[in-house]
Amino acid sequence: MKKGFFLLFCFILTSFSFLLADESIIAIKNARILTVTQGMMDRGTLIIRGDQIHKVGEDLEIPQRARVIDASGCVVTPGLIDSHSHLGLGPSGGITEDNEMSDPCMPQLRIIDSIHPHGMPPHEGSFRDAVREGVTTVIARPGSGNVIGGQSAALKLTGDTVDEMILVFPVDMKMAMGRKNYYASKGKLPVTKMGTAYIVRKAMTEALNYRDRLQRKKKNNPDFTPERNLKYEALLKVLNREIPVHIHASPGNDIMTAVRLAEEFDFYKLSLAHAVESYRVADILAQKGVIVVVGPQMVTFDEEGKLINIADYLVKHGVEVNIMTDADVVQQEFLRFQASVAVKYGMNPSEALKAITINPARLIGMEERIGSLEKGKDADLVIFDGDPFDIQSEVRKVFINGKTVYKYTPSPENEGIQ
Repeated sequence: MKKGFFLLFCFILTSFSFLLADESIIAIKNARILTVTQGMMDRGTLIIRGDQIHKVGEDLEIPQRARVIDASGCVVTPGLIDSHSHLGLGPSGGITEDNEMSDPCMPQLRIIDSIHPHGMPPHEGSFRDAVREGVTTVIARPGSGNVIGGQSAALKLTGDTVDEMILVFPVDMKMAMGRKNYYASKGKLPVTKMGTAYIVRKAMTEALNYRDRLQRKKKNNPDFTPERNLKYEALLKVLNREIPVHIHASPGNDIMTAVRLAEEFDFYKLSLAHAVESYRVADILAQKGVIVVVGPQMVTFDEEGKLINIADYLVKHGVEVNIMTDADVVQQEFLRFQASVAVKYGMNPSEALKAITINPARLIGMEERIGSLEKGKDADLVIFDGDPFDIQSEVRKVFINGKTVYKYTPSPENEGIQ
């Protein structure tokens, strides 16, 4: 009888303790914490309050009502950020919504109008798959079929609608150098690389003229109300240095064309996508502060057949680097494996982690909110059961805005894994 009362008492006490726990306060203890900007802690504690990181450190006092997660043997990183993705726009090579191939100059297009927030066939689970591998934020971009493709958006991968996911919009203007085969096949401008550069210059000059006309009319008539032009309004965001420009360019000559255009029209920030031959002009890119988003091709070979680890080469020459998937050229969930390729061929793991966390955050001006584990930042983080760059490591938990959005569940094939 006494034993029965004792068990009942324990049950009530446990239930009462559970009720006292504050689910908005979470303490992750005994973890190897990679803060990215504040160094590494071998046995650290991270405390979440609400949607923010409250404290990160060693030997921290854990609040009494916190939900405690013992992460012994695990590694905690910031949520991973992909700075060039087409997630939610359909399968690459199939029917996609990342290009409006009716005009090579379409700055007025907004990528948020094409995103399927729950994926689309045959990738209905693409958002979920990305989160389960630790990707918490992506920059979704128009494709490169057009010269000026439209306005990109930074999205957190939580929520039922695109509107709920938006972190920043517009985040930048997407452009693409090189020969545009679709238009060339129809004998329509641009047929050559020269034509592509001309399309940008023509559009920018028209937008400048539009701005000048409006300013003159407004000066002469303060009550003047102009007829809106969505195309020029979008380009003026670039010309007024309100948003950066992100340019698809891989060959060395296309890269330098992008740099010339940036200087000609005074882009306040230029990033390049892919940029396979960026190693040829790395010193110039470093001097001019151009950011390179490497991927999906991570390595190349020079004229002598020597392997070039593109991301590592650029970092060692002073260029700020992001690493991307170009999803779904490489599936969105494989972002950390893209960085693993760079590590495999010699990149410092800490630099590789920066390339999928703080560097993309800085690219979109969100480094005060995401990209590292610091007090006051959004509680976007990942718990791995091992080295994030070991392809056998599993993601155990993912948090976005302090909420658990993924929890590892053993399958029949790995049910012995705890």
